[in-house]
Amino acid sequence: MPPTVFSRNVLGAATRALVIGVGHYPSLPGGGGPQMQNPEGLKQLESPPVSAREFAQWLIENYRSDARPLATVQLLLSERHPAAFAYQADGAAVVATPQEANMATVKQAIRGWYELGNHNPDDLMLFYFCGHGVSEGALTALMMSDFGSEPMALMEGALDFHRFHAGMEDCQARHQCYFIDACRLPSTLLRRFDHAGDPVLQPGARPSPDGRVRLGPKFMSTLPGEASHAQPGKPSLFTGALLEALNGAGAGDEDGGDWIVKTNRLHAAMEYLVKEIIAEKGWEVGQQTITDGMQDLPLNTLERPIVPVSLTVTPKEAHIEATWLCTDGNGIDLQRDADLSPWNFRVPVGSYRFQASFSSPQYAQLVRNEIVRPPYVLRSLQVMTA
Repeated sequence: MPPTVFSRNVLGAATRALVIGVGHYPSLPGGGGPQMQNPEGLKQLESPPVSAREFAQWLIENYRSDARPLATVQLLLSERHPAAFAYQADGAAVVATPQEANMATVKQAIRGWYELGNHNPDDLMLFYFCGHGVSEGALTALMMSDFGSEPMALMEGALDFHRFHAGMEDCQARHQCYFIDACRLPSTLLRRFDHAGDPVLQPGARPSPDGRVRLGPKFMSTLPGEASHAQPGKPSLFTGALLEALNGAGAGDEDGGDWIVKTNRLHAAMEYLVKEIIAEKGWEVGQQTITDGMQDLPLNTLERPIVPVSLTVTPKEAHIEATWLCTDGNGIDLQRDADLSPWNFRVPVGSYRFQASFSSPQYAQLVRNEIVRPPYVLRSLQVMTA
């Protein structure tokens, strides 16, 4: 078995995750190593190690699937100050050591991950990357920590994502899901060399090993030609949205009553959540989640999903002075004073009473009863004049 930060024995089908977060690049400006001659604006990153740690920790502590329990998590990080990885499992605190996210170690990790999933066609393979990326046409390069360290072969430290994904077609595990949290800005390197790095896996002669079609959706953090964004010290916009969607916004109960997060619902939830935080921050950016392959692939199972809610009042003059209450008659009692921005909050799925009161006597109190369920509740409520 390849080195893991988490593993448990699972009989039958299992979920197996490979998580990579690259923030420290020695050959990019400020990295402390021999410098790449033309880094094309690439620099050190703060968010990827934070984002990858959060995603790996969430998987270990929160992921639930009766059909395919979590069996392994491989975690590879590149950070300026390497640190241990801590989490809670089965009521105990665990401290593990991530691997280094250089290309040689990533290659071994990918091949080990492939072998773990190459025994049961019902396994679910999760791949997550956060770090530098560039795109040109169909080419997408994901940069590992040693990218640019070899002047004679600059792309040696990059993963050719398109060909890597194609190589996973031969893995017996027929269920695969890829989360790529990286910029997709154009690159003269890709134009010059016409390849995006090392594919690690070479497609063989037997795609679809048991005759079953592979489900392998790819979630990309942004459009081609656009950058991905983050806040200092926090998970990126994409990863934050992904975790919220996995916690409930991407869930549905159409399959007999259980709340199950599926890939087709995940996309709608993440797109909303990324736009929500961009609007909150007032950023003028073009980040938008893109999904290639909208298959109905089940992921996390939840007892009671957490749902994003956003409330405003029209006209705008009334919203500015609205004082809000949200209650469910069963212990949830939220309130907000008057504010210019929409009231964005999270509550478990259920029945709620939304109430807006106004300081001006010209506006009548507004009451609305709502069923809150995924993917989100977005309401602009019309107030009547008193």
